[in-house]
Amino acid sequence: MHKKNRLLIFGFGYTSKFMCHKLVKKNWQVFCVTRVSEKFEKIESLNATPIGFNDEEKIKSIFDEDLYILSTAPPDNGKDPIVENYGTLFKKNNKRIKSLGYLSTTSVYGDKKGEWVTEDTVLEPNLERSISRVDAENSWIQFGETLSVKTTIYRLAGIYGPGRSLIDRLIGNEAIYIVDKPGHLFNRIHVEDIVGAVEMAMSSQSGSTIFNLSDDLPATQLDVAKFAANLLKKNCPETVTLKSDRVSEMARSFYKEEKKVSNKKLKNELGYHLIFPSFKEGLLAIYKNSKEF
Repeated sequence: MHKKNRLLIFGFGYTSKFMCHKLVKKNWQVFCVTRVSEKFEKIESLNATPIGFNDEEKIKSIFDEDLYILSTAPPDNGKDPIVENYGTLFKKNNKRIKSLGYLSTTSVYGDKKGEWVTEDTVLEPNLERSISRVDAENSWIQFGETLSVKTTIYRLAGIYGPGRSLIDRLIGNEAIYIVDKPGHLFNRIHVEDIVGAVEMAMSSQSGSTIFNLSDDLPATQLDVAKFAANLLKKNCPETVTLKSDRVSEMARSFYKEEKKVSNKKLKNELGYHLIFPSFKEGLLAIYKNSKEF
């Protein structure tokens, strides 16, 4: 009898939720570790198994068979919480681990003045949260080398998808403003493409340790807003400048850096074909069926 693939996910946010949904439907056995017990019911509704972050005995019991591990957890006080708390357990069971994966962000590249970046581009993060991400990436890469386990870092562009898009916000009649900074381009990645690329990479024979997960078409926020509004036959959201008091410091920080993120390695080396090559295909799909599952 063919054994199920097994995946242990640390963190249960937007991307993890889709990961559970898609892989369980493909007959994977999925375990989700979270610090928030209120999320247990949602995890169970996806036919995955919830585990408390501090339940080391339960996590230990999962290593009775081979499994893949994926961390979606952000750094905590400059350190990676999974490596810090479960590194010893992983070392004791390294023969059971088929691969390790860590979801990072393209912000690790820093400001490249709008130039293209690849996985080999020098990392020059300026924001504190991005510096912590670089440290976390290095922790995972070094940890994987210590364990002699294949480890993959996924650098994610701006995540969107059903329930988390301008289409959803416009349908919900949210009060939306768009920062109008002409020529400032961002890449994005649809959540389904994150799931698809991670699933492919986990079992891939590729020797690469890092992949950018980004779309083909960097675009301004205003371009995306106009496209979404046009689909819904609504007026484009109000635009403001970066100097507006309505723009939060967090939102303002995203405009301190600009880069275009290449996905050539994802497509050419891993062989992944994007389901949604740009925000246009992605938003159109959400418009046609704007719900998570």
